[in-house]
Amino acid sequence: DNLLRHAYEALGLWYGWKPLALAEVVTQHQAGRSCQIPLLYISGHEAFEFSEEERAALRQYVYDGGTLLGDACCGREEFATSFQREVRALFPQRAFDLLQIDHPVFRAFYRYATVHYRLFRGGVKQEYEGAPRILGMNVGSRTAVLFTPFDMSCGWDEHTHEHGARLLPGDAIRLGINLIAYVAAMRQVAEVESVTQEIRAPADRPRQQFVLAQLKHHGDWNPDPNAVYQWLRQLAAESSLAVSFDLRYIDPQEAALAAHPFLFMTGFRDPRLDDEQTAALRRHLQAGGFLFINNCSGYHEFDQAARELVARIFPELPLAPLPADHPLTTALFSLKTPRDRQTGNERPLELEGVTLRNRLALVYSKNDAVSHIKRVSDPFGNGYDAESCRQILVNIVAYALQN
Repeated sequence: DNLLRHAYEALGLWYGWKPLALAEVVTQHQAGRSCQIPLLYISGHEAFEFSEEERAALRQYVYDGGTLLGDACCGREEFATSFQREVRALFPQRAFDLLQIDHPVFRAFYRYATVHYRLFRGGVKQEYEGAPRILGMNVGSRTAVLFTPFDMSCGWDEHTHEHGARLLPGDAIRLGINLIAYVAAMRQVAEVESVTQEIRAPADRPRQQFVLAQLKHHGDWNPDPNAVYQWLRQLAAESSLAVSFDLRYIDPQEAALAAHPFLFMTGFRDPRLDDEQTAALRRHLQAGGFLFINNCSGYHEFDQAARELVARIFPELPLAPLPADHPLTTALFSLKTPRDRQTGNERPLELEGVTLRNRLALVYSKNDAVSHIKRVSDPFGNGYDAESCRQILVNIVAYALQN
């Protein structure tokens, strides 16, 4: 209640709340109804374990667009350990790690780089300033599970205890407001991404087949399937591209790569490809394949990882900016004046690439050039507007087909 009162004072918006028995979420799930509450907040001191029915209901709640927020009251390790274990049981294939400092949670309303901690170890009080520590797990392009191992709720009440581990009240309140602002801002994205419409080309339209092969990896490899399908829809709509279209998800292994000349990779975290997978990509691109890497939402963590990956694929070839007159910029549309999705203002086209024997074999966009093609995307993301995304993506495919 106090957090939402603080949020009302800062944001001018009142968000209601109510206690909710987990059994009610289970009942709705078993009846085939979606829980429409945007945020479920879970806190406590003691260890706990969800039942299989509870896990199924919470998993579907997150997939339907809901957000889970865990808070270890007083920094209690018993609760913290249980919450993290349960999240990994709910989503065993997804990363659940510390959020990077450029994550929107740290700038949704107040901008944060450091916070003030107070903890007691062996009865001795320690206070220090350090980076905020919030764990997150992505579903689509949003962080759908958030967890703070340092107590924030006592700070929302503007008090502390002489035990445990916590944020001091001012930081706890402001970061709490950021959490509310982030979930509210991402709500439309969550609703759109909870439903993915799969598109297929008409069977009676004779065309050469074009298959977009999206690479699987360890870094949230499929954050926005809706946008990828919209990309395919736009390719089909461009009459000058005489192709049918299909989407396949493949592992970066030689046997899987061989049949797919056009490869696409995106994500939020380090793909963590091993040496064998990296070598397979190198051979595939040297043999005539093409790879487009897009930084979903344009955040720093994937940008750094993508550059390191390209350097491993081609250690002797630089990732260089594409010149303004590169053939890709006129492959179909003239990419002279792309626009920013946040402001609508013109911004430079910042594509980089690796060239093999006068052929561009790899293109990287550090700014998100994909997710806003559907006109709904991460409102905190760095990237191009919908029309710019459409033209950039069609041009990339057109260039690949021509070469």
